[in-house]
Amino acid sequence: MTLSRRDHIRLLSEPGPVMLVSVAAIRGSTPREVGAFMLITPDAISGTIGGGNLEHQVTRRVREGFDAGADKMAVAEIARFPLGPGLGQCCGGSVEVGFHMLRGVAKETLRTVLQEIETAPIRAAGHWVTVPTDCSDIARVSGAHARMLSGSFGAARGGIVTLNGVETLCLRLDDARTPMWIFGAGHVGKAVVQALAPLPFDIHLIDSRDEFLAGVEGENVQVCQSDKPEAEVADIPAGAHVLILTHNHALDFEICRAALVRDDLGFVGMIGSQTKRARFIRRLSDRGLSPVEIGRLTTPIGIQGITGKQPVVIAASVAAQVLSVREAQMAQTQMPKSASDGLGDG
Repeated sequence: MTLSRRDHIRLLSEPGPVMLVSVAAIRGSTPREVGAFMLITPDAISGTIGGGNLEHQVTRRVREGFDAGADKMAVAEIARFPLGPGLGQCCGGSVEVGFHMLRGVAKETLRTVLQEIETAPIRAAGHWVTVPTDCSDIARVSGAHARMLSGSFGAARGGIVTLNGVETLCLRLDDARTPMWIFGAGHVGKAVVQALAPLPFDIHLIDSRDEFLAGVEGENVQVCQSDKPEAEVADIPAGAHVLILTHNHALDFEICRAALVRDDLGFVGMIGSQTKRARFIRRLSDRGLSPVEIGRLTTPIGIQGITGKQPVVIAASVAAQVLSVREAQMAQTQMPKSASDGLGDG
């Protein structure tokens, strides 16, 4: 089994049918989220829907179908798998698994979207495909329609909805990264970037000091030197998270104030102590911010009970906190069960 996107592309480039296996819906505790997928051919596998006996049973089911003849296999179906004693798994939930046989145009469509992600991994609306639950007519989704799906699903990677009367599986093929703006490239700022880099965040690191940004890099990391970091807050996209970790309390305050007056940002956190928190709350109130606006600030940051001051310890604590916030936001986001607008390119 292979796990990289390039392996998906390679497998889709080879002749013969490919079974797209996806997590279409979940209930309770499950090993993977909705939208996770894998590709299975008679002699190759790429991706994962969570491993364990669930994946083993799904793989065996598909392989036995290929052995009996691909032409005899169902073109598309959704099958429910309870994750209990029957599968030898103790998750306790259940997974609805989508099976879609891809050939010809369908394979090419999926391969094209995956190749686009390789060349341009970050797209605000995400890289989406849709496929009816009862056939394999996979279609790419872009433009306003992709923005609609992204806005509806949030950071989630898809699910089953009704579009124009047709039960349809929507899949976001990129990592659904949450924009994360980090102000301050000191020891803690760099440690936080390293902690978040393998996680589903699109990281922007801002500092006024060129030398502190040197050497910071990563596929999902962008650096920005700005003489007025507080002015960069206006360019932060809606829904993004903000971490304020600069070397200067006066600069922290200006960034903090600029972020809190916006009502469309996600998590706004600032490094500091309870004393710093009290002083900032007083000053923010004096500057005219309302209790609601001030209430958007989280400081100190990190998980309660972790008291270590080493940059890597702080970074691990903050990474766990923002992941928790992201997961909570995903859980609160629900796609409408029906939509009247058609989807497609555009």
